[in-house]
Formats: sequence, C-alpha cells, structure tokens
Amino acid sequence: MFDYLILNCIHRFKGERTVSGIYNLLTGKRSSQTMQDAKGYQVHGYFGIYPNLTRAQLESHIDDLEGKGLISVKKSFPFLTSLGKDHLSSYKGPTLQYFQGMVWHDVIPIYEDRIHLLVQTMANSKAGILNYVPIVEDADVQRWVKAVFRNFHEKLPVLFETLYEEIYHLLKLHSRLEAELLTHRLTGGGMIGMTTAQLREDYDLRHEDVVILLHHTMYYLFIKSKENKKDFPVLHLCTKGLDAAHLITQSARKTFQYIQQGLTMEEIITVRNLKKSTIQDHIVEAALVIPGFSIDSFLSEKDVKDIKEMAVTLDTQRLKQIHEAFSGKYDYFELRLALASSPYEEGKGKAEYEN
Repeated sequence: MFDYLILNCIHRFKGERTVSGIYNLLTGKRSSQTMQDAKGYQVHGYFGIYPNLTRAQLESHIDDLEGKGLISVKKSFPFLTSLGKDHLSSYKGPTLQYFQGMVWHDVIPIYEDRIHLLVQTMANSKAGILNYVPIVEDADVQRWVKAVFRNFHEKLPVLFETLYEEIYHLLKLHSRLEAELLTHRLTGGGMIGMTTAQLREDYDLRHEDVVILLHHTMYYLFIKSKENKKDFPVLHLCTKGLDAAHLITQSARKTFQYIQQGLTMEEIITVRNLKKSTIQDHIVEAALVIPGFSIDSFLSEKDVKDIKEMAVTLDTQRLKQIHEAFSGKYDYFELRLALASSPYEEGKGKAEYEN
C-alpha cells in the first residue's frame, strides 16, 4: 500500500524530482516548490497525508523498491523501471483515491480524534461505564465531545445507533482490509482498540501500510459525510468547524493584499522592504492556492497559454527545459507563475484571503 503510493509519486514525477521531493510532498512542506510540484505533477491529493513520516522510513522503502528492481535511483532521482511500471499497472490493492491532502490535511487528524472519542464515550455510556481514561487527550476535542453530549443529551441512544449505522454503511462500501483495520482500532464499551503495532503483526503489514490505510479511511469517511449531511448526519456533525486548509503563508498573504490594493511589484518591494525574489515567491504562492487570483498584471493570457502548452508538449515541469525551449523569452518567475495559475481546488472564495 505505502509502496504503491511511493511508486505512484515516482511515476507522476517522471524522474524529475528527488526522494526529498516525495518526502516534502507526503509530510506537507509548505514551500512554493512543494506546492507547485503537488499541483504540476497532479499529486496534490497526497500533500501532507503523512506528517509524521521520517526520512529514514521513506528511504527504507526506496531501498526495498530498488532492491526488487521496481525503481532505479540516479543521483537521488528515482524513476520506474519496466518491472516497476508493470507492477504499478497490475496493482490490485486499495487505490487511495479519497486522499485530498492539499485541501484537508490540516483537519483530518481532528476529525479522526472526534470520531474515536465520540465512539468511546457513547459506547461506554451505553455500557454503563462511567470511569475511564479518554482515548484522546486533546482538550479541544474533549470539549467538543462534551458539547455534543450536552446538546443531544435526550437523543443520545438514537445518536449512538445512527453513528454506528453510518460507519457500518460506509465501511461496507470501502475495501475490506481498510474497514477491518479501522474497526479494530475503535475503543469503547469495555473493548480496547488495537495498536498500529498489533495491526501490523496480525495483518502482516508494514507500519507505514497500517498508518496510510487508516489515514485514507478517515479521508473517505470525512469526504463522504462532508458532502452528504442528509445520509450521514452524525459523521457530518464531526466535520463541523473543520474548514479547508489555508496554505498561504502570512507573509505571502500580506503581499497578496497589497496586490489587491493595486500596488505594483516594485511598490510592494519598497513597502515591504523585501527582495524581489521573495515577493515573486509570494505571487507564485498566491497563484497556487487562491482561487480566482488574477496574474494578468504579470502575464498575458496568451503567454500563460503558450507556456502551459510548451510544458505539455515537452511532457515536463522542469523549468530549465521549458526556459530553453523558449530561448529565454520568459524568465523563471514568469514560467513558475504560468504553471501555478488556476486553482488546484474549488469551493473557497478569494475574499477569505483578503482579510
């Protein structure tokens, strides 16, 4: 499972990004380079889905894949071998299609904690267990669960049954392996959830497989319930107040606000007392994550079209290749900006970044 994810990243990166690029993507490094890679290579779903991944863990899998002949690594740049391409195309396991890391990676851990603590609290209440240690220590999550109990005190039995039915229904439609892993993780009613180490041993999986499958199932529950309040009211309740990630940095947000006020790049450089390259980074960052952000004052629509078409023709996101193909007609900032333009996701308005 985790190997499939790595192979898919390597496939998408086309040998143009190093192992560090994969690591930065999965751990959600908030740099314009990583975010541009996520968008440009169409792996934004994987952004930030494994924040606790260590470099040693990733390199261990890279070494294994290379040892099996599925990839080859040259100067830290991995690419698929013929055997690796065949292996990827014939993969039959969970396809991890519900990951939407670029949008939701910040809130999924909170959603997961809410569900685990809500299940534990409801199951213990139903079983008459009053004294127990909460499985989630986070004070905000504990307050949220207490508020649910307070607000729905008279409907708790119905709420519990509804939650059970919603989880059961969604897991029944999910992969069996992922459904079983999550079910075994749940604590409550005198039953103690299994640790990732226990799941790894029982299912003969690697630690990273267990983690990534559990994370993916939470994305699945979150997305299904977020978009369908009618069918999954209790799971939808667990999404309340959990909004899409604000990936733009505070400094880039400030630059964006000046642009909205009509200041030119030179004026912003003077007002902010920052290097031109820094302001350019901010503009690219804004183009990457702010829906509807206009770059008309920096590039014409024709220029953007020509740059994007050249990237498609060359089948690359490497700026140097694109720059050489245009014989230096566009500088690197203009190339980055064109490739960054257009939002990676819809549903958030530009206005929320202006305040």
